[in-house]
Amino acid sequence: MRREPVPQGYPKAGMRILEIVSGVTACGATVHTLQIARELHRRGNAITLMGKPSAWVLEQAQAAGVPTVESSMKRLPLRDLKAAAQFVRAHQIEVLLAHMSGANNFAVWLSRLAKVPAVLRAHAHTVHFHWRMAHHIIAVSEQTRRYHITRNLVPPSRISTVHGFVDPARLVVPDKGARQAVRAELGLSPSEFVVGVIGNIIPRKGQIYLVRALPKVVARYPQVRVLLVGVVHPPRYGERVRRVAERLGVAAHVLWLGERKDVPRLLQALDLYALPTLSDMLPMALLEAMWAELPVLATYAGGIPEAITDGIEGWLVPPKDPDALASALIEILENPEERVRRARNAHQRVQQSFTVETQVAQIEAILQQVAAQYRR
Repeated sequence: MRREPVPQGYPKAGMRILEIVSGVTACGATVHTLQIARELHRRGNAITLMGKPSAWVLEQAQAAGVPTVESSMKRLPLRDLKAAAQFVRAHQIEVLLAHMSGANNFAVWLSRLAKVPAVLRAHAHTVHFHWRMAHHIIAVSEQTRRYHITRNLVPPSRISTVHGFVDPARLVVPDKGARQAVRAELGLSPSEFVVGVIGNIIPRKGQIYLVRALPKVVARYPQVRVLLVGVVHPPRYGERVRRVAERLGVAAHVLWLGERKDVPRLLQALDLYALPTLSDMLPMALLEAMWAELPVLATYAGGIPEAITDGIEGWLVPPKDPDALASALIEILENPEERVRRARNAHQRVQQSFTVETQVAQIEAILQQVAAQYRR
């Protein structure tokens, strides 16, 4: 385990927290981890972020002035756990906060070895023993909370919901001409109606159902273009989606952009954000689109209805229903004033309930409570 130098002026007030994340690349979970670390640091806590060597999140944290420490997070042999326990004792860490499966596993064993409580943040639906070993769990949606109570037998008193969030500062796009510039880069004209689907292109996200909805839509509105943004996994799913688009005669209406590092800028070029997902917690990309005042078309899956009410902040349809998606898309295209109304409502909803300031304050309160209970 290698520890980066701790900057001078390390906060003396607040809590001493070790935040642990096992993701190496930038994704929703690692971005949230970074945002939590920065906000806890800003709020006066002595927080150190632990990640794997060369992880994206460590470099970003260091740039933000958050102390970091490296660990491979292997449970066997015990070298990494012992080194981490030594770090915890030396820095009088009061509580662990872990994200993602590998870090959650590591944290519950580190908790036993170093004798500090472990709080796990539930970004996903998985059945695993580590949920029962945690002192507390923070679920990103009520639906996720219910899942872990039912499937992992977590006592209701040991799991709380703190919804996902956005960092408005991350979404600021200084370039006022970004919409025209991005469209020009993608070969899109100002008159085209651009639907963005942002998130890894995986079966669970349901992109194939949106493609199946397109024939009915483009027959009436040929100016519709769908942007698929994200990593394709597995490749055979991407090939299947392409084959369906070609068979239905809508391949020319679907643009594959791959992974993008400029999502806030890309949002400026969209007319609609779509999420035809089959199962989801509360995707950060959805909240970011809402913050950007984009109309949203999504499904009733997972925690999405906890952020969007159909008819108020957006349009919701059942999962796996191309006909419902097509009908909603046509309604959206034909009602520009309704698009504006619901998009404004969505922005206000995020501003009130899903920002980094409001949510991290709740996470901080849970960490304080867990640490206090453990000391008794």
